[in-house]
Amino acid sequence: EETDYKVSARGKLKVSGEGLCVGDYVEIENGVILKVYPRKNQLIRPRVSNVDGVIVVLASQPKPDYYLTDKVIINANKNLLDCAIVVNKQELDSQIIEEIQSQYQGVCKVMGVSAKEGIGIEELKLFLLNKTVVLAGQSAVGKTSIVNALFSLDLRVGDLSEKIQRGKHTTTYSQIISKGNISIIDSPGFAQIDTEVSDKDISSLYFEYQQVSNECRFRGCTHINEPDCMVKNLVESGKLNKERYERYKEIYNDLRKRRKEYE
Repeated sequence: EETDYKVSARGKLKVSGEGLCVGDYVEIENGVILKVYPRKNQLIRPRVSNVDGVIVVLASQPKPDYYLTDKVIINANKNLLDCAIVVNKQELDSQIIEEIQSQYQGVCKVMGVSAKEGIGIEELKLFLLNKTVVLAGQSAVGKTSIVNALFSLDLRVGDLSEKIQRGKHTTTYSQIISKGNISIIDSPGFAQIDTEVSDKDISSLYFEYQQVSNECRFRGCTHINEPDCMVKNLVESGKLNKERYERYKEIYNDLRKRRKEYE
């Protein structure tokens, strides 16, 4: 009914199960949350639920963290969510988008914007129509600035520490902002994230690898040490990005080591 309610949750609801999550559909009565309805999906970080997609926001400053980006994409793919990359601050460096596109060609849509100058905002609006999407990424890449540009708002934004070139946290909690047929969840920036999968499943969540895996010699190929691996052949020929593949191997080996420690 386009009305805001200030509510509290019963103690049992807050401490039992997985608790409440931004994006939950709930039943309320007299200012108290009585029930949380089943979620169609949930991400651990950013901790949100019932979303249609994830947008990773990158920029030339701070320097893009491709490991972080890969892990966000893995988690999005696990939850069958649309994933895209938005490269902000185009007014500072219009060339960075070419580097990012080379990393993620055939992986997900990459769009360039400048929240400060309004460049690319209309194209982004078209992509977001009729969706609830969470913005994810490092601090100070301009997630809140993009929300301001999309909705003509004046939410407080962070900046970049001159000494260490890292973002200062300004957004401290996730919130849903809606206008028309667009809903955005603005989330706090983060520097680390775990993948929500095991080493046994990770190759299936690199969709560009999965598309050619039936041409590998072995069924269930991990694309690491097996001979006659189509993924490795495509990497060697330059048809798949080598840097992304090297990160894949490192993430795979880290997950495998972690699993063996717990076995």
